[in-house]
Amino acid sequence: MSLRAKAAWALAGALLLAGCHRGESGKTTVAASAPLYLDRAQTGLPRLKLWLGDAEVDAEVCLTIPQLATGLMHRTGIGTNDAMLFVFRGPDQRDFYMKNVSFPIAAAYIDPAGVVQQIVQLKAMDTNTVGSLSSHIQFVLETAPDFFDRHGVRPGTAVTTPQGRLHDVIAPQAVAW
Repeated sequence: MSLRAKAAWALAGALLLAGCHRGESGKTTVAASAPLYLDRAQTGLPRLKLWLGDAEVDAEVCLTIPQLATGLMHRTGIGTNDAMLFVFRGPDQRDFYMKNVSFPIAAAYIDPAGVVQQIVQLKAMDTNTVGSLSSHIQFVLETAPDFFDRHGVRPGTAVTTPQGRLHDVIAPQAVAW
């Protein structure tokens, strides 16, 4: 299922959880819910040290629906060695796009074993999705456009943490998708 489809299901679920009620006119109405993504850059995300082969990066971690949906939106750029890790509950096909992101990035689609399966380039402000070729993707790592090339990261590269495998260390904390 695509990221947009999941977002629509999540919104529908949030509306159902928000509940329905009868207004003064006797008509049934649905309570309004908050948007999926923030209208400003998110700050204060948890961080996790990652190794991609021999390369080390300190990644911001997105675990909740608003964090996943907002990602790098509304920021002015990404540092040459900065990264953002998107953590999903389980594997699926992943589709990413660049709504409200004014700079290009590279994204690695990573399977539950922590192995890079695909690396894609995402263009600034492009709302066309770039999907993973695999439906077995649990993590997505966004970086500066040339990060993976500079560090020799390719499909097949293992991504680990000081505490062990991504799936064991961070996946249990995922609360979305």
